[in-house]
Amino acid sequence: MCDANGEVMTTRTLSMSRWHQPPWIGLLALLVAFLGTPLTHSLSVGAYRLLGREQAFMVLLPLGLFSLVLLWMAVRHPRESGATLLGYLSALLMWTGWAAYAFKFNEISLNLPMADIEGARRPMNLLFIQGSVGICIAILVYFILDRDTRCNAFRWLQKRLHLNLGKPQQAAAIDRNYGRITFMETLTVLWFCYAASLFMGDARYLGYQHPVTYGVLAVLLLWGGYLLYQLFHFTRVMAAIRYAIPTKAILWIPLGEFFPRYGFYEEIWLEPWNYPGAMLGVLLVFLVFGVLAMWIPQRRASVVSTDAGLSP
Repeated sequence: MCDANGEVMTTRTLSMSRWHQPPWIGLLALLVAFLGTPLTHSLSVGAYRLLGREQAFMVLLPLGLFSLVLLWMAVRHPRESGATLLGYLSALLMWTGWAAYAFKFNEISLNLPMADIEGARRPMNLLFIQGSVGICIAILVYFILDRDTRCNAFRWLQKRLHLNLGKPQQAAAIDRNYGRITFMETLTVLWFCYAASLFMGDARYLGYQHPVTYGVLAVLLLWGGYLLYQLFHFTRVMAAIRYAIPTKAILWIPLGEFFPRYGFYEEIWLEPWNYPGAMLGVLLVFLVFGVLAMWIPQRRASVVSTDAGLSP
């Protein structure tokens, strides 16, 4: 049997084709993107608990090196599915193994005390992350000024700011390196959203109980809900995963950072040794849906595809 493009459809393709119906593709992508964050949190705190603060580098530094290997595999992978998933995983491990530990290193080696901010105590490494947000914004500005970007958010900003960057090159839509794109998207979005949540919770700026903070959280929930609505209309799984990465980052601020502090639920991902069954279940679901994303037949992307996602 052949599909609409005249290509032979295998038995696996026929059996899996029903997963191309919305909203299943979007839901699968959301789970793959969302569950990666609590798992890497558990990996990081587990290393500190197992080896101690001073020796955690014995796990985290090799982890960052492993992420480079995954990135090398991602940028050279011939298939969009493998490149996207490897790029996503390498960015998560790069942040956990090298970036987050780099912010933590001086706090550990200099034995810096907790910072007292308006009566609230905060680890010094979080202040270092806040201080790095200017570099993150500079990187995002670089992407905003890219005339060949296919990121919906950057295109919207270009239009609203009346940035006349010239005509995009048509070849750019065909020769995209999905491994590099997914890696950079995941890393920069995670970095920016984490820093933004730290500023919101910092009493010197807003604080957890500030009315503006409540308003921003409401806006983020509404924005995240709109992005979910868009995501659940996707039919290309890898495009959906790239779209789900910033969608998850926006929703994680209220759901993963603020709601636990308001007492809605426990951050079990920060104490995986107390909730081994739950975290093993999260890992299993993440692996199952990640493998399923690889097995679902990948629909071809076109130059005018509307499933471009938010990837730069």
